[in-house]
Amino acid sequence: MLEKRCIEELKKWDEDEKFYREVWQRRKKGEPLDPLYEREDIDPEVREWALDPDTMDPYKTEETFFANGRNVTLVKHPRYLPFFTHRHAFFEILYVLSGHCREVTSDRQVELKEGDLCILALNVTHGIEVFDDSIVLNILIRYSTFMDIFYNIIRDKSQIAVFFLGNLFEKDKTRYLLYHTSEDEVIRNYILDMYMEQMHMDDYSDRIICSLLTIFFTQLTRRHGMTVEIPEKAGRKTEYDDEILNYIIQNYNTVTLGDVASRFHFSEPYCSKLIAGITGTSFSELLTRIRLQNGENMLAHTQMSIADISEKIGYKNPETFVRSFSRNYHMTPSQYRKSLS
Repeated sequence: MLEKRCIEELKKWDEDEKFYREVWQRRKKGEPLDPLYEREDIDPEVREWALDPDTMDPYKTEETFFANGRNVTLVKHPRYLPFFTHRHAFFEILYVLSGHCREVTSDRQVELKEGDLCILALNVTHGIEVFDDSIVLNILIRYSTFMDIFYNIIRDKSQIAVFFLGNLFEKDKTRYLLYHTSEDEVIRNYILDMYMEQMHMDDYSDRIICSLLTIFFTQLTRRHGMTVEIPEKAGRKTEYDDEILNYIIQNYNTVTLGDVASRFHFSEPYCSKLIAGITGTSFSELLTRIRLQNGENMLAHTQMSIADISEKIGYKNPETFVRSFSRNYHMTPSQYRKSLS
């Protein structure tokens, strides 16, 4: 019952959408847009997006979409919003609740129909076309928060786990995953539950959404993992790529290059070359990156001391962690934690 009410609310036209539609209709008929520039009842930003879409910033940061303290955001893609290409430093999931839309990337166009779900990687240049009554939802996930969810799903070998693993650490990345969930109400209702939970905006809603998202990924793999569409990658992939990365991630706080070489029966020089080919970085650079990402996650989501975090992620003394973190994040761990609050 709640899901049906939510769908009815999503179908309603808000004033911004009505304005976008009016601009689109005038452009299609060749009618002048001059009168619309004087509309004072429309938010200036909305008016600019509708009438001068070329002025829109093609790179979107997390601050644009995430309120302070919020780690997942669900929004309805505005109908008739002028098409523009953009990219962003967070993960995005598109879900077609009803109707259809077109997802355009740098090298292809993908027609999405009701029930289709597309998981987009970081920094993929893309745009969305919704020029009718269709309802498309966007699920946006902070990069840092995603790491917390990611380590709950990486232990399996599903396409979602492999996709996120590759996008975080491989140099040749898969741009998107496409699932055809059709009329699967379980998948649909998880998304609607997250959308409705977001409306509470209390101290618990964000944590509940993150928990629902973890279950959602697992259900998506269980119910549609065998039929997922994956575009071809530019580079060739060996049978060891995912296993090597997974092994390093699972043992990042103690692992050495010698451990990896021994685990996969390679010499250390060959193993080092293989890791560089997969990630575009050296083993030590990859290990530092993984450790710092976990350290960042602990700073954001726990009350552990700097010393305890340092030990937890594999540094022998806190000073080394502080220097490494400062070099990569341009602030100390304490300053980073303070900035979040």
